[in-house]
Amino acid sequence: MIKHRLLNTYFFRSILFLWISLIGSPVFCTTRYYGSYLSYGSGDTIIQTLHAHSGNDDIERKWHVECLDGEALVGIQDMVNDFQKLEAVWCKFLFPHKQPANGMYPYYPICFPRNYTSQFFCFNPHQIQLTANSFITGLWDDESQFLVSRIGLDKSQPYKCCRAPPEYYIDYTSCYYMPTHDQYWEYYDSLQHVIVYCAGGYVMTGISKKINPIYGEWHIEWIQCCRIGFGGAGKIPPPTRIKRSEDTEDEDIYLYPNARAPLQIPKNCSIFFSAIHQ
Repeated sequence: MIKHRLLNTYFFRSILFLWISLIGSPVFCTTRYYGSYLSYGSGDTIIQTLHAHSGNDDIERKWHVECLDGEALVGIQDMVNDFQKLEAVWCKFLFPHKQPANGMYPYYPICFPRNYTSQFFCFNPHQIQLTANSFITGLWDDESQFLVSRIGLDKSQPYKCCRAPPEYYIDYTSCYYMPTHDQYWEYYDSLQHVIVYCAGGYVMTGISKKINPIYGEWHIEWIQCCRIGFGGAGKIPPPTRIKRSEDTEDEDIYLYPNARAPLQIPKNCSIFFSAIHQ
């Protein structure tokens, strides 16, 4: 009888302690079972996408998978599925001169959504004032595994782009593409490493998914990386579209300023280039 009462008392106290811990914890609303965010002292944050789906997709509200204040997306990871889904994203702190938000959202005042099923770039030539000098900060999905491969089901793949803070700009002459696979269609998925990422000082300004010619399913195809510059933003205009595609605006051909400018050899160095002129 005494033993039975002791067990009941212990059980009641355990339940009461758990209830008080959950209700009284000031950070209860920010913790999750899977622990999506992992921030390092180096200014890097890895966000796991598993069960970080759904929620509010309003562009003025924080998404579950979105970089923190002063950060931007620089890389993506898939573990074993040939980039038919997203397992994690890599955010990096790149704007030390930005006015801090002090934990208050929004982290960037001007943001807008895109859909990387058909809109591969943050920059949109039809909305230059809004989209120039913008980069990716977040991703959203309506199911727990962030699948991109299902034809007919995964048509909507929203991602959030934000304008660079004052004095910062995107150097459009420096952009390049990081593919998710090699020439033999072997994908760069890995359990322990982020292989598809931008170089230091570069941010993700685009992401695409395309149908694999072997399997006939969507896979993430590449990310676009562009350098972040500081000061003198007016000296580098955004790219100019020189041909329009009939299918989608993001398959147009773009002419980047100074990208095809002829090589200018200084006069005092021309002797070293005499072979070229001959």
